[in-house]
Amino acid sequence: MSFTLPILVTGGAGFIGSHLVEELIRGAARVTVVDNLSSGRMRNLEAVRDRLELLQLDLSRDDLRPLLAERGFATIFHLAGFASVPESVNHPRQDFEKNVVATFNLLEAVREASPRTRVIVASSAAVYGEGKGEPLREDDLTLPVAPYGVSKLAAERYAAVYANVYGLRAASLRLFPVYGPRLRGLVIHDLARKVIENPRELFIHGDGTQVRDFNYVANVVDALLFVAERGALTGETYNVGSEEPVAIRDLAHMICRVMNADPRFVFSGEVRPGVAQRWYADITRIKQLGYRPRLKLAEGLAATIAWLEQELGAKSHDILKQ
Repeated sequence: MSFTLPILVTGGAGFIGSHLVEELIRGAARVTVVDNLSSGRMRNLEAVRDRLELLQLDLSRDDLRPLLAERGFATIFHLAGFASVPESVNHPRQDFEKNVVATFNLLEAVREASPRTRVIVASSAAVYGEGKGEPLREDDLTLPVAPYGVSKLAAERYAAVYANVYGLRAASLRLFPVYGPRLRGLVIHDLARKVIENPRELFIHGDGTQVRDFNYVANVVDALLFVAERGALTGETYNVGSEEPVAIRDLAHMICRVMNADPRFVFSGEVRPGVAQRWYADITRIKQLGYRPRLKLAEGLAATIAWLEQELGAKSHDILKQ
């Protein structure tokens, strides 16, 4: 990809979006960020704020056609949206508006104002639903079980239809769980925070044997750039995972080693009915573009925990003294 061409990142003040923006700016790209700041944070962009343009717009309501016609973006990375499975259950209309309506509006704006712009859509592995207990492939059944998965599937299908019917250059990435600095919540963040708060006992939901696929955010940024540069962009989808499936129990041990802690593990023992025991990605398709996960789980955990400790004012070497 030519980084000197203008690029638009929707949701660029969010977790993944801000890391992507930083990488693009390191490559000398001219970056415009669109974010309504409902979940994104200006703090996430503080290191590069003076080298980008940020427009506070809401894709579910605001018309992007004038902006696209004026700027002629080479690529749009669409990372804006509702990003919580539990909250999608509590607020399904908001999930629909932020994921489906916003994506539809963006695709329509591109079709009418900038049809040669590449559109890279961030989808989710939630489209697979409960999974099948073995590596998930892009041609497996998509049977989402929560509004979030439904809205993400609808968004990627709209991207595919707009590519097939109108000739837009679009592709979607099905992201398996992403972690790293700036992400607050979810498994890795929660386990590390619990160790900081109570280094003697670590409560873990389930029985610890469930296998999941956690991918460090820098790898996901690489995947977005690989697809934008080398993907067919005919509406296809790509799984993005780490190729390091890990049981939650083993993940907890890895986190504790990084933090120099040795708590007693306490498991709830409860595994929700229908939850897949093994849920991880087959990434053969994106590897054919040359992509490989660059940072391993151990490296990603170390970077994430260092950030979390800084955020909370804690230090791993002090934990055992508590």
